[in-house]
Amino acid sequence: MNTHQVSPCDDLLLSRYQDGQLDAEEKARVEGHLAECAACRKEIELLAFFSQEVRRRIDMATDEVDFPAIEKAVIVKALRQRRSSIGSAWFSALKVLVPAVAVASVLLFIGYRQFKEPPATAPSAIINSFTGPISSVMIFETPNTHQTILWYNEATDEEREQNAV
Repeated sequence: MNTHQVSPCDDLLLSRYQDGQLDAEEKARVEGHLAECAACRKEIELLAFFSQEVRRRIDMATDEVDFPAIEKAVIVKALRQRRSSIGSAWFSALKVLVPAVAVASVLLFIGYRQFKEPPATAPSAIINSFTGPISSVMIFETPNTHQTILWYNEATDEEREQNAV
């Protein structure tokens, strides 16, 4: 309820009455005043005419508008913006994804090489062999790493005596 007193001939109060914005007490007071005041009744008629004229002109203007074409144009524009935002998001993700995949690949490769069981190496060839009364020497070359291995075996006195017999 409105606590301040407003003159019933107030244009703002009549406009709010026309728009249905008054509480029950204010509405009853304005309707009582309208029964007695010809100037306010004329103002209400003018407001009603103005409101109807505005509605009529809005209806005429909307009849001339091609809403399906506007709707189609809005949808096309929205789809273009969505596609461009999806594309830019994809390229932004690639900026992070490609280096991450590269780093993960390097780490996997290093891990694989680190923990992979090395192949059993066997000599590919005996390059030379020397055997004498005291010791034996053999020279090997490995197949994968091409390392040269010198093998030296010195016999003990007991082994030499057994070999001699």
